[in-house]
Amino acid sequence: MDETLLAEARQAQEQLIDAERDADVARAEFHRAVRRLHLHGASLRELASGLGLSHQRVHQIVESAGGSRRWLRRDRPRPDPGLLHCTFCGKHQKQVTKLIAGPSVYICDGCVDLAKVVVSDGEPVTTAIAELTAGPEQEPRTQCSFCGKRRDQVASLIVSSVQTERKAPAAICNECLGLCTEIITEELAEDSP
Repeated sequence: MDETLLAEARQAQEQLIDAERDADVARAEFHRAVRRLHLHGASLRELASGLGLSHQRVHQIVESAGGSRRWLRRDRPRPDPGLLHCTFCGKHQKQVTKLIAGPSVYICDGCVDLAKVVVSDGEPVTTAIAELTAGPEQEPRTQCSFCGKRRDQVASLIVSSVQTERKAPAAICNECLGLCTEIITEELAEDSP
């Protein structure tokens, strides 16, 4: 096997994974923005006209982003739809130092630290809404919610008991944890005098 061609194929695969992740993030943000417009009073027809889409497509987008109604839950206070929440612990963006977005998933600086503890110790940790555990090697198809890499493509994967919109467990790999750590460190350095 030609090692140069294999290296090129691997590099192209990494670029494809990055591009797919970026497209998923952009699509999710667009769908949430359309839903927020609808929840703030814009009709589906107005949205369709303003965005140059069919009425049916706008309806599909709103439904895929959570629907046209704000559902009330009696067991807990209704979250502010304008705030983003950490998928791993449930805290909203004003309760954390940094919230990092992936495609339909978010992780806060506190959960990044907790996930690093799971990587180093191998012991599960618990947040207010989930348990974070090391992704077992016997389940190679489990994917990182941020980059899409499977368990068999990374050194370690942290899996949450919370499911994402795609009905898969929220998960983050060691590579994305490292990237999140870099982002948090850089932003904290920029904020300090």
